[in-house]
Amino acid sequence: MKPFLLEIGVEELPARFIRPAKDALAKLLDTALALARIEHTDLRVYGTPRRLAVLIDGMEEQQNQGVTVKWGPPASKAFDQAGNPLPSAIGFAKSQGVQVTDLKIAKKDAADLVCIEKVETGSPVKDILPSLVADIIPRIPFQKKMRWGSGNFEFARPIRWLVCLYGTDIIPFTVAGIESGNVSQGHRFLTAGGSIEIPSPDHYIDHLYRAYVVVKEETRLDMMGAGIESLEKEMDGKAAGDNDLLQEILYLTEYPYALRGRFEEEYLQLPREVLENVMKGHQRYIPVEKLDGSGLTDSFIVFANTVPTDPKEIIRGNEKVLRARLADARFFFEEDKRTNLTDLYEKLSSVVFHERLGTTKEKVDRTRGVALFLSKALGLGSDEKVDKASKLIKADLLTHMVGEFPELQGAMGQTYALHQGEDSEVALSIREHYYPVGTDTMLPESELGTVMALADKLDHLISFFAVGITPTGNLDPFALRRQALGIIRIVISKGLHLDLPHVIGSAYDGMGAVQGKSPLDGVLQSIEDFVMTRFRFYMVEEGHNQEFVFSILPVVGRDIYDGYLRLTALETQKSLVDFQRLMVGFKRVYNITKQLSGEEPVDPSLLEQKEEKDLFALYEEKKDAFQAALDSRSYPEALAILVDFKETIDNYFDKVFVMVDDERIKTNRLRLLAKIKEMFLSFGDFSKIRVEEITRVSQGPTS
Repeated sequence: MKPFLLEIGVEELPARFIRPAKDALAKLLDTALALARIEHTDLRVYGTPRRLAVLIDGMEEQQNQGVTVKWGPPASKAFDQAGNPLPSAIGFAKSQGVQVTDLKIAKKDAADLVCIEKVETGSPVKDILPSLVADIIPRIPFQKKMRWGSGNFEFARPIRWLVCLYGTDIIPFTVAGIESGNVSQGHRFLTAGGSIEIPSPDHYIDHLYRAYVVVKEETRLDMMGAGIESLEKEMDGKAAGDNDLLQEILYLTEYPYALRGRFEEEYLQLPREVLENVMKGHQRYIPVEKLDGSGLTDSFIVFANTVPTDPKEIIRGNEKVLRARLADARFFFEEDKRTNLTDLYEKLSSVVFHERLGTTKEKVDRTRGVALFLSKALGLGSDEKVDKASKLIKADLLTHMVGEFPELQGAMGQTYALHQGEDSEVALSIREHYYPVGTDTMLPESELGTVMALADKLDHLISFFAVGITPTGNLDPFALRRQALGIIRIVISKGLHLDLPHVIGSAYDGMGAVQGKSPLDGVLQSIEDFVMTRFRFYMVEEGHNQEFVFSILPVVGRDIYDGYLRLTALETQKSLVDFQRLMVGFKRVYNITKQLSGEEPVDPSLLEQKEEKDLFALYEEKKDAFQAALDSRSYPEALAILVDFKETIDNYFDKVFVMVDDERIKTNRLRLLAKIKEMFLSFGDFSKIRVEEITRVSQGPTS
């Protein structure tokens, strides 16, 4: 085996591009090597602003042999009964360059076909790699690509050099007019001459480190951590960074160097969200918090992508930039405090929400209708507070601060509302109505915030579906999948039984001013299907049993939390083995009665055998208790009742033949089984469960 190196040198990549590009490059190369039958040790992929690199410690020197099967005519048409070849066999052998005696007969799609197996001898790997690597590089996906020069080649940023080594041998190829070689580039500012010759892949990381390029992400993170720790001791404070910010700084630097900057204490009077947004979101600085956690200090940490000869000069430059941003923020803050949010609500009529759905004020008014419906249905909040919150939740979109820093929407609305003397719960709901903003982010805590968050997301979802705007493939420009997931997370976390069809109907009725709506029935079905799909993906991602998730999806379309309760009952039942046996029996019941409704009565006088009498007696004994358990949402109890049918159903099918000649007896037996089927299906669609795939999963409530 020989080591392998590929380095793609580029002009500075945006930090957000690098991690997805690394993942894609690893997958593309691993797949290509597998298809080429080239065995290798693990791939290690690295990324910095100026390079993407792959290192493989060991790659075989010879491609593995391959066997290709070429299929010919049916055996019955290729040979006669005596086994003599017919013209079709002779012609097939000739076309493949083999003798008729080399032909074989094998099955393909249940048919006997003539075939020939051709063994492909392995080629030297160094002969395969040039075209293989050259094919991969253009296929690395990026959010945006660009062209440069006179060619049509596209990449995230212009490619400036390529290194590709197999052992000490250069793998020659050309991409975007750049020929591969063994010369990399060191740090843009710290390496004299810039060029670094790489003798072999084994020396890549060390040679670049000496040229002030820290290729390994974990090493750069360690350097960043050490720099932060050193500065924290000087400042009597602690860094208030987060993992996302550190990851972004990681991919902005090749040789991170921590520096401390400061700003005037007067800016600490700004809301903390403003300070953090300016420093973290816009400047990629790490704020510094007081040791007791009572607030921020007037210090910040900035990482230079160099070892500065004069640190003070770099610090002064960053302080100047931050000071200007904070001065703007203070001006916006003071100006906004002079404006009443209620006045801004009226001005939302001048802001277009969507060309087919009207203005933002119309969207807010629709949200108010949904919120009032939810408040009554769920018993949360008061009409007065809902009405007030509805007028304020989007008002801060017209403030100077949110206009400059959109990430602060909601947070500034709460701040301004409190400044103007609004009720604290109303003010909090302005912030919380945006929650959650992702899969594992915060949920609204207050009752009013919960109502407003659900109302805003439901209006968003229903309005777009009503005018036929839905996600397609990977495209979801209005974040409808995120809105649906937010609804699911909120109702599960809060234990809310939301009658989804009624909510959709009410919201649809509130869209009177919207033209070109689709019929309600179609909108209702589309949204229910959409919510069920999002629920399924979310539950499976959270580790829930896929078979059980599928079985309760019809319930989710009516009441998300009710479906979740049934799911947890299935996953936490006492004996999974008993349930598996029960499902075997149920499948027999279902398959024989799937076309029957279960509404026709059973005639006890036509029950002849003990086993069918026992099954009918058990059904009569348990049906009311089962229905009562469903009505009270005592799903573990309801499930236990169903499991009690296991032995009786097994005995029934062991002894009773359903499809007898006597039509009356047969019909009566089918009616009994149909009632058993309907009883089971009222808990969940157990016909969707693959018995052999059931595995036990214990899962707590999703937050």
